[in-house]
Amino acid sequence: MNVIHTDRAPSHTGPVPQAVEAGGWVHVSALFGADPDGHAIPGDARAEAEQLFDNLAAILDAAGAGLTDVVRVGIVMRHLQRDRPVFNAVWTERFGDHRPARSAVGSPDFGRAGEEPRFMIEVTAYVAHLSRR
Repeated sequence: MNVIHTDRAPSHTGPVPQAVEAGGWVHVSALFGADPDGHAIPGDARAEAEQLFDNLAAILDAAGAGLTDVVRVGIVMRHLQRDRPVFNAVWTERFGDHRPARSAVGSPDFGRAGEEPRFMIEVTAYVAHLSRR
């Protein structure tokens, strides 16, 4: 197993890696739309979703993967019905015709104490050439 880290995405405060790769499978830990430097959450849902995808792309790149390698995304939204249309718009812009499996659930309480993120994702990607290491 290889631990993946990049300074271009926020790190966890606890003993949690940004991602790990094993046998070509890249598993991205709970990821938020926070700024990589100050961990600030953007003020509106669209900006937060865009930052979240920027963070995801940076972590995948550090693992030798990209958005087209994503096979599954689990999404947690603080306000599922309200924010899903905005999230879906950014999803479509970033993934284009690529359609990974996905689930979305609502939860009023997740993230770090004192922060109010709208979105959290966990991602699985597969990169065949990494499986031959």
